[in-house]
Amino acid sequence: MEKITDTMENSAKLITELYQVGLCAINNRGDAEEFSKRNMISSIQMVLSADALLAMRSGINTLTIYRLTDPFFLSIMVFMLHGNFFVFGPFAPVLQSRQHAVHILKESGIKGLSVDDYLRYREHFPNLSVESAEHIVNCFIKICDPDSKNYKIRNPEDFIVDSVHDTSETLREDRINLLQLRYANEQNFIHCVENGDATGALKYLDKMQRDVRYMKEIGSTIENERIACAITRTTLRLCAAKKGLPAYLIDQLSGQNTREVSRETRIDIILSSKERMVRNFCSAIDEYNTNAYSSIIYNAIFYLNTNFTKELTIDDICNEISVSRSYLMTLFKKETGTSPMNYLRQLRIKKACNYLTGTKKSIQEISENVGIPDSNYFVKCFRKETESVKLSV
Repeated sequence: MEKITDTMENSAKLITELYQVGLCAINNRGDAEEFSKRNMISSIQMVLSADALLAMRSGINTLTIYRLTDPFFLSIMVFMLHGNFFVFGPFAPVLQSRQHAVHILKESGIKGLSVDDYLRYREHFPNLSVESAEHIVNCFIKICDPDSKNYKIRNPEDFIVDSVHDTSETLREDRINLLQLRYANEQNFIHCVENGDATGALKYLDKMQRDVRYMKEIGSTIENERIACAITRTTLRLCAAKKGLPAYLIDQLSGQNTREVSRETRIDIILSSKERMVRNFCSAIDEYNTNAYSSIIYNAIFYLNTNFTKELTIDDICNEISVSRSYLMTLFKKETGTSPMNYLRQLRIKKACNYLTGTKKSIQEISENVGIPDSNYFVKCFRKETESVKLSV
């Protein structure tokens, strides 16, 4: 073992500061135990244990970078450099939702570790792709030893080769069955969406996500989830267009999801946004199937339903859907039997009733939540619409 140089030490510190991931030399039991104490949460994480690290140090090949992964799918990369054993990590190549965490803890049989504690533990480690991790380690090696030969990347988990080949009849049959099941789930999902059945659509969406084995068992990446959202958005847009929903409405519904997931870094929030998008599309299709409004009035109703918490005027609606004031007033009355502002007031009172029965909010809070800041005016509107309901501020 050679002495760790200033270049090694300074480069390791810089990498840690830039990427928030550890890079340290482990050359004795004290170093190994300190690393394990800092990074382990369960005894099943054998690759992070002091004994495993010391065993790797004694048996590792030179000019080789090994990537190892623990049962929680946290990874480390280990290698020798000038006689020093370095460990890069842990880092998280995939992110996990609560559903993933429940599955992993159940499969591992761990007792006494809650889902929340597990997810908080994983949040301590940076999300870093395998490719990025390999690049960082190779850069560190080149900086510290410009004359070093190229290191090979090896995954010890890949050494075991399944004796059953992909060409076996059984695997071909299983693969065909899986494809048929996936196709059936996709068709059922589309059928539910076109019928405005949000409950059924979400059930088949969940089945489609579970069909992807790695998603079910270990987690996903942010990029994978954004791609999945984009695929779902496209499917929903096609279903909505087929059922005749106006283009304005389709763009509004899909655009909301695009904005929500474009910069999001938490998988749970992305999944929730996707489910909310499915519900919104199904609700819109169901309402469109039930009420035969023209596209202009349907766009106006959608705008009111999604902006009722704001202070709205007739001109706001007209500007949004690009129609004249007189034309909107005439057509809205003809198709709905009421004016846009009466519709808005009725909508707000309906939302207020939901708050009254489902929350403990005060009258002032409820009035503000439904777009009527003046609680006295809200009470007057409420009494007028409900008649028999008596409220006091």
